[in-house]
Amino acid sequence: MLKKLFFLTLAFSLAFALSERTFASEDFSQMNPTVKVTSYKRLFTDRIYPVGSGSATIITPNGYAITNNHVIFDENEQVPLDTFEVCITFDVSEEPVCKYTAQLVANNKDMDVALIKINEKDVLSQPLPPLRYLSYQENVEPREKTQVQVLGYPGSGGETITISKGQISGYDVFNGFKYFKTDTDFDHGSSGGTVLDENGKYIGIPTYIRSIAENVGYFLDLREAQSWITENLKKIGTGNEKAENRLVMELSRLIKANNDKKFTYTEYPNLSLTIPNGWKLYQIEDDGLYLEQEKITDGVGLGIYINYYQYKIDGGYLAELDKELAKIRKDYPDFEQTDIEFNGLKATQVSYTYYDQRQYAIHIPYGYTLVGLNYSISLDQEEKQTKAIQEVLDSIKLGAKEQDEPSENKTIHFEEPGFSLTMPEGWSIQKNRNASPVDLLADAVQKDNFEGFININYAYTPKDQKILSAKERADEDSKYLGGNSKIISKNADISLDGLKGYLITYEYEGDDYQQTRKRMTVTLLNGDYDLGIVYDDLADTFDANLDDIESILKSFNFDGDTETAGVYDYGNLNQRFSDIQHHRFASDISELADKEIVKGYEDGSFRPEALISRAEALKIILTSKNVLETDKKLGKEVNFDDYNEINSPYTDVKKDDWFKKYVTYASDKGMVEGVNNRFMPTKTVNLAEALKMIMTVYEISVWDGVTTPWYKKYLDKAYELYILPDGIEDPARNLTRAELTYLVNQVYKQAK
Repeated sequence: MLKKLFFLTLAFSLAFALSERTFASEDFSQMNPTVKVTSYKRLFTDRIYPVGSGSATIITPNGYAITNNHVIFDENEQVPLDTFEVCITFDVSEEPVCKYTAQLVANNKDMDVALIKINEKDVLSQPLPPLRYLSYQENVEPREKTQVQVLGYPGSGGETITISKGQISGYDVFNGFKYFKTDTDFDHGSSGGTVLDENGKYIGIPTYIRSIAENVGYFLDLREAQSWITENLKKIGTGNEKAENRLVMELSRLIKANNDKKFTYTEYPNLSLTIPNGWKLYQIEDDGLYLEQEKITDGVGLGIYINYYQYKIDGGYLAELDKELAKIRKDYPDFEQTDIEFNGLKATQVSYTYYDQRQYAIHIPYGYTLVGLNYSISLDQEEKQTKAIQEVLDSIKLGAKEQDEPSENKTIHFEEPGFSLTMPEGWSIQKNRNASPVDLLADAVQKDNFEGFININYAYTPKDQKILSAKERADEDSKYLGGNSKIISKNADISLDGLKGYLITYEYEGDDYQQTRKRMTVTLLNGDYDLGIVYDDLADTFDANLDDIESILKSFNFDGDTETAGVYDYGNLNQRFSDIQHHRFASDISELADKEIVKGYEDGSFRPEALISRAEALKIILTSKNVLETDKKLGKEVNFDDYNEINSPYTDVKKDDWFKKYVTYASDKGMVEGVNNRFMPTKTVNLAEALKMIMTVYEISVWDGVTTPWYKKYLDKAYELYILPDGIEDPARNLTRAELTYLVNQVYKQAK
């Protein structure tokens, strides 16, 4: 499958994964004690991901600093984040210098404060000198209508420190702690920063914003936290060593690249470039980077991306690229696509005009990578910006010899979570090289299959999901598949080498006209986390690959010690029944089969077009209503076995008949009637009879008058409820098993 393409940024922008950086003079005698903090989460791919940022105040010369708990806390998993970047301002007119890291010392959620400690060396291993700080022990009482200053790094305040002024307008109490109200303008980025009184004394920590309309901000009275701070200053910081090492690596390589004015990737394809004077690298990821002209009016920027595939970028991949480009071409009359030579390499260049910008994308296939260059030129600055960007483009080189595929691409192994997965012949797998999506561990593809893909995900399970059973979670997931999706298989009791979970396979419409796709989602429950295996492909290819997919599932090797280790029980990956694929009622059949309301035959078939008898129809209707009552947990479900010993009123219903208990119960409750003491259980049921049975069993109110013919009121109600499928309106029509299943499922879902 073709991955992300690089021409889709209509208005060119790049969200910075890391904080702003600059390399100004570092005069610690002039530094501001209010610093910027960015908090990172370590992913299971060993990448780090910025979760949020805020501010902090340094309170000791050796780098202890106070911030808000919510700045350093993962609200989703309810644990502190893993590592922290600290940016120090040396000149209020300049961006802060971001080459410091910190560890968490202590945190208090109720008071919303946290104590962090800046590490003794920066990311270039230079020792940290004594820092300017503010005393947290000033015993100053904030007073109403007095002036205050708030220092911080608000998201809406630009790239430098922001100093806002206002006055105190009162106070409130939250969680038993006093918070003062102020009309000072600050936002979430100022959280954890510094509040100074009119004499420059440190008096509070900006924390809450109630509403923009009220223009009211809240800051914690610093005196509330003083004893807690003093107690915890005796502690040392702790953190996630792997996350901190990763952060140090990312920060240091960015600083070194800007200092050296050049950068080279150490991994294939060893892309390198030179950074011209007046340019700065703002971001370096393992699969791309971004640089732009610094402090230049009408400057230009360049995004470079490296997409790693498991196979050589050949004609098949390039044909898929052309298909993607065709979708864009029709929207832009001046769209141009040309084959070019880029620094000695074959490439494709795409350009088109979007408002006052000319968008450019260059795609360079190189072995198993596709390198993309993305930039935009302002039409009124074309000559100037083209000249500037060309200097960078001319410096880009790919230093490694072309390789057709990665050396290791058959088995993937993770230590955390501990598992491995092996691909069959014709498939390959690779770890996710990017920090986004955050839950993606790895992806796999099949050679020459440009539509299908396998994703391996690992995600934290929210509390409201954790309390549900596998069956309840499978039912919940089934509700949100989209309106055009059809469930074709669901199993809420699977096991893969010790991990329990559930499996859903469904069919849906693809992006292209009349394109049918299938997706299989395996969700394995591993404590606080879900491990997911997703296979998505064109329907026909999906069916052809079932043996390969089973091989992949059976290769799953979980490192944990469980009672069911070595057990691989996942049922059907495709249709539950062998003969309902592409049947228009396949989804309804599968849904009722999942609830064990309908069943198939020993040969694996359902026989959807076989006519259904009165006895079988009655059993399905009664069973569906019983399942509904069981789900509602109101104690109204029926034990049909209680009616085994009760004599049937019908001469053609014998004691040993499998349907006796259902017929006897329904007759006892006035739900069915016979003719001349006969029920005629083997007689085919028609639409009119089925509707009457359904509405009587489900206690659906119909008009109580007399109609001619007798079934008109049931047919009218069916129209009112929109449960009649197209083409099935004749009341005398003998129903098939599939048609009766559809009717029951529609009523069941409405009743539920």
